[in-house]
Amino acid sequence: MARTYAQLAAFVFLIVGVAGFFTGDAGHVVNGQAGGNFDGVALHLTYGRDLLNLSLAAAFAYAGFFAREDRAWLPVLDAGAVLILLAVVGFLDADDGAGARSIATMHFPLATNVFDLITGVVSVLAGLGDLGEEPQPAAPVRPR
Repeated sequence: MARTYAQLAAFVFLIVGVAGFFTGDAGHVVNGQAGGNFDGVALHLTYGRDLLNLSLAAAFAYAGFFAREDRAWLPVLDAGAVLILLAVVGFLDADDGAGARSIATMHFPLATNVFDLITGVVSVLAGLGDLGEEPQPAAPVRPR
């Protein structure tokens, strides 16, 4: 389950990370509003957050496409823990409309916090879902 989820999450975080570079940076405030938004949704993306999203995409891509089947759960579980931590920090120190509050160059508006929480919880559940599965035996080799 972790491997399949990781493949989907890799594409989602790749799209979010690359698209974030085109929305601008929340460090630039124009007319009292921070940049880094998408179509009226206050995301307050920064280049630091874009790099973090691309790093998460790389972790999910490794788990989904390159890791051994019995080891794919670990990077998925780790990425989920990072996302839940980001969501908790974001809910405790939520950003305002002007983008005046940031931690380590990252802003935490509500939309981003909810996204982090949902993807983090699903990642942890997908990672833990593989722990109970028994490894499948190798297919027998028939002599020719």
